[in-house]
Amino acid sequence: MISDGAPAAGNSLLGQLEQADRKLRRYQSISKDTTGTAQSSDGLIDVTVGLYGDVRELVIDPRVYRSPDASALADALREVINEAVDNAQQTAAGELASLFPNGLDDPSGLAFEPFHAEVRSARLGERS
Repeated sequence: MISDGAPAAGNSLLGQLEQADRKLRRYQSISKDTTGTAQSSDGLIDVTVGLYGDVRELVIDPRVYRSPDASALADALREVINEAVDNAQQTAAGELASLFPNGLDDPSGLAFEPFHAEVRSARLGERS
């Protein structure tokens, strides 16, 4: 037997699912489109990366070969790429913070916070 409140509850759940879907689509869009850039201190290396560190553009000035030190070049590349990733994550965290009820203090939360927020929301919905 279906109670009189069932259609209203179904509509409420549908509304929650649609809202969650909109949030996840926004998250996907920001995740896909956000980039970070950085430049080495000597200006010889420029890098642009995606939110998760995928290198989208890498420019190495030929003057870098004046000092053929593979280890120093590797260190510089690692430093610039990591700085660019940090920039991308800080940018995304700022844009995404409004999607989460408790905000987003730490960019490392980008990987799991959408899931955690939806679980918290579902738990609160069960209690009402």
